[in-house]
Amino acid sequence: MRGNRMFAAAAVLAVLGICGAGALQAREKAVQTPPRMTAPTGMVRPSVSTAAVEGATFAGSQACKACHAKEFKEWSASGHANMLRPYDVGIVKGDFSGLELVFEGVEVEDADKNKVKIAPKVKVETRDDKRYVTLLDADSPANAQSYEVVEVLGSLWEQQYYLKVGDKVYPSPVRWVENDKQWRKNAFAPFWWAADGTPDGRPRKPEEMPAKQTVDYQCNGCHTTAFSAKKDEQGKYAFSRLEGGIGCEQCHGPGSRHVAAQGQGGILNPRKLGTWQQEQLCGQCHIRVSSKQDKDFAFPLGFRSGQTDLQDKVEFWSYSTRPANFWGNEDSRKNRQQYHDTMRSGHMAAGVTCSTCHLDHATKHLTSSLKLPRELQCVGCHTAQKALYEGSVHASKGVVCVDCHMSKMGNRAGATQKTPKDPWDVSAHTMRVVTPEEADVFRMRSSCDKCHKDADRAAKGAALMESRQAVLTQVQKLQSTPAGGKAASPAGEKANLVLMDGSLGAHNPQKALQLLRAVK
Repeated sequence: MRGNRMFAAAAVLAVLGICGAGALQAREKAVQTPPRMTAPTGMVRPSVSTAAVEGATFAGSQACKACHAKEFKEWSASGHANMLRPYDVGIVKGDFSGLELVFEGVEVEDADKNKVKIAPKVKVETRDDKRYVTLLDADSPANAQSYEVVEVLGSLWEQQYYLKVGDKVYPSPVRWVENDKQWRKNAFAPFWWAADGTPDGRPRKPEEMPAKQTVDYQCNGCHTTAFSAKKDEQGKYAFSRLEGGIGCEQCHGPGSRHVAAQGQGGILNPRKLGTWQQEQLCGQCHIRVSSKQDKDFAFPLGFRSGQTDLQDKVEFWSYSTRPANFWGNEDSRKNRQQYHDTMRSGHMAAGVTCSTCHLDHATKHLTSSLKLPRELQCVGCHTAQKALYEGSVHASKGVVCVDCHMSKMGNRAGATQKTPKDPWDVSAHTMRVVTPEEADVFRMRSSCDKCHKDADRAAKGAALMESRQAVLTQVQKLQSTPAGGKAASPAGEKANLVLMDGSLGAHNPQKALQLLRAVK
C-alpha cells in the first residue's frame, strides 16, 4: 500500500511537472516553476464574525495599557508604534548640521508642461533645537523656502520628515538612510520645484504646492490609526486621525465597547480571524494601490480590521500600470508590496498568513519581527525539504531557506554617497526561487544574484536546470515501472522524500538522484 502511494505521488508529480519539463526543454520560452508537492500545513480558515466591534468607536492605544501591560510594552518598542511621531529632537536620526545637498537630474515641468531636468539644492539645518529643510535658489536667493519638521516618519530603515507648508503637511524632499547614516542622493519628491530656465530651477511657493501630494492623500491612511477622509457638500475633504503610528485598534478594531465592558469581549483578536481576514488586515498597508473611492488616495479608504473587501476598495498596481514597482513576471521590486507577493504564493493555499511567521507586537530577530531566527523559520513546517537539503553544497556553506526563497528582489532605501546605486534590500514574499533562466526572460534579478555573477551565474543556472531534468527523467522512469512490492522497500520509502520535497532535486540534486536510482 505504501509502495503504491509512492508511485501515485510520482504520477501526480509527473503530470503536474509537465509545465516545468516544458520549460527545461524549451528555455527560450517563459520559464515556469514546477508546482510544489509539499502537503499544506493547514487549511484556509473561514472568516469569523466581526459583530464584537460593530458600532464601537476608537478609544486610543493608551486605553489598553493598564490591562495589557506586557503587550503594550512590546508594541511600544515596535516599528508599528513608532511609525509616525511628533517631532522631538531625541528621535531624529538625520544629520541637520547645515549640510547642503544637491539633487542631480530632478525631472520637473516647465511653463509649457515640458519635462526638464534640474539640479536643485537643499539645506538641512537646525535652529533653536528645531529641524528645518530649506530649498535654495542659487540665482535668486530670495526665492528660498524654509519649512519646519513637524513629524518624523520611520525608525528602522529610513527616516522621512513631514514639513508644514501653510495649513498642509507634505513629505520632505530629503530622506535619511539609516544603514548608511547618510542622506539619499536623489530627491524623494520632485513636486517641490518648478523649472524656470535655470540649472537649479526654483522652489515652488507655498500656494503653488500640489494639494493632492500632501501626507493626507499619500501617506496617512497607513501611517496613522483611525484615519478618516470625509468630503463635504462642496467636495472638499476634511481629514482626521486618532493617533500617529499603527496603534492597537488598527489591528484589533475600535475598542470603546471593550473598554466599557472592562475587557469582557467587544474586541477582535487578529489571531482568531479567518485566513483572508488576517491577510487583508496586513495587506491594507503592505500594498501599492489607488483608492476606488478617489484615485488621488494611495491607500484604501474605510477599510477596518476583520473586513475582506479590500479588492473592492482599491485598484492594485501591477507591472502594466506601474512598471517601476514590479518585475515583468509581477514579482515585487519595491518595498511595502508583500500582499502582492503573498497572494500569488503557495503559502496562501495552505492557510499561512503574515502572523504565522511574524510577531504581532514586538520587534525581534533584527528588524523583521520574526517569531524564530531566520535559519529556523521554515524547517518546522517544511520537513521533507529540510531532510533532502541536509548535506547539500548550499547547506555546507551556511545557506538557509530564506536566502533563496526570500532573496532580496526589491528596493527600499535610496542610493547614497556610500552606496551609489539603490540597494536590493527587500525580501521577496512569493517564496519562489527565480532561476537565472527566468530572470533572463523577464529582465529581472534572479534569486542567485547575490552570490553568483556573470559567467558563474549562467553556469550555475544551467547546471540547476540540467540536474532537475535528470531528476524528472528518473521520476518518469519510475512511473513507467510497475510498482509491485518493490517500491515498498526502504529505498522506495526514501524516494518518497524526493517526491514530497517537490523541488525536482533543486535542494540537493546528488542526494535526490541517489535516492531515486536506489529503487530497482
